[in-house]
Parts: sequence; structure tokens; C-alpha cells
Amino acid sequence: MSSEQVTVDPVELSYTLTKDDWLDGFIAHRRHVRRPWLVPVLIVAALVGLLPGLISSDGSRAMSAADVAALAAVALVGIGLGLLLFRLLVAARWIYRWQVHLLMRGNPWLSEPIQAAVDDTGLRLTSASRSETAAWSQYLRYVETERSFVLRASERLGAAVLVLPKRGLVTGDPARLRSLLETHCHRRA
Repeated sequence: MSSEQVTVDPVELSYTLTKDDWLDGFIAHRRHVRRPWLVPVLIVAALVGLLPGLISSDGSRAMSAADVAALAAVALVGIGLGLLLFRLLVAARWIYRWQVHLLMRGNPWLSEPIQAAVDDTGLRLTSASRSETAAWSQYLRYVETERSFVLRASERLGAAVLVLPKRGLVTGDPARLRSLLETHCHRRA
């Protein structure tokens, strides 16, 4: 009895990356980076916000200069934490847009048309000036967004990111690519 080897055609993509594709990849990657320090920061910010109310709740005595100074210090800390949280949670998208702009400006080859083939052995990317092959061991995680599949080298913030836009699928059906990614990578919800 002979064993027959089944070869499956690779999933093919043809696309040109845009700034919006990179932005989608950066945001998807950042959203799934673990931030264990964020919960304690939020708890401290809440406590700092409650502290002025607790200090001034004793209405029977007048506020001394030390109380005013403590209240001012608490207010400054609260404002500082608020600005930090704003930067981390809200302004990040603006920062990503700036990073994408710098990335695209400094690497014009990133905006060349790309032909990609994805199969059980890995990924092959070809453009006018570059040709790259990546084994599945290079991309251990992936995130699926509405617009793309974002492959990530690790959970770390500076990890390599590869964006595969769904609009680039030659067949238009993301099911085969999703199946390959689920087989070879760990999905983050």
C-alpha cells in the first residue's frame, strides 16, 4: 500500500499595504499586549480622586495651610495620572498614526505591491524589491480584525508584526487562511 502525499494549494494574497493597514496592525497588536501594571495605576488614580473628599469631609475645622498644600499635591498627582491614562488609552491612536507615517516614509518599499503565499510550511512574500520567507515559528500569535489578519512574533510590545489585509485574498474567502493560522499560531481574542 503506497502512501499518498496530499498537497494543498497555498492561500494567495495580492495587495499593497496602506497606512490604514499598518494602523490596524499596530492597534490590534497593542490592544493585545498585556498590561499588568494598568490595574494598580487605575486603583491608585481612584483613591487619589477620593482623597480630597475624605480630607474635606470633616467640616467642623478650618483647612490649614498644610491641608491646602496636601490637597494641591493630591490634585497635581491626580492630574498627572489622568494625563498618563489619557496618553496610554486615548492618544495612542494619534501616536500610532505618526509612527505609521514615519515607517512608510522611511521604508518606501513597504508600499510596493506584494504577492503573498501562505501554506503549511510558512509564508512567502514577494515585492518588486524584496523577497522574504518566514517559517511559522517566526509568528507565534495572530489577531483577526475586521480588515486584516495581524501576525505577531510574541506578546511583547516591540514584537515584529505582519499585516495580511483580507482585501488582498485572491479568492476573497478568509476561511482557508484562518484555518492555517489556527493550525500554526495561537489566536488572541
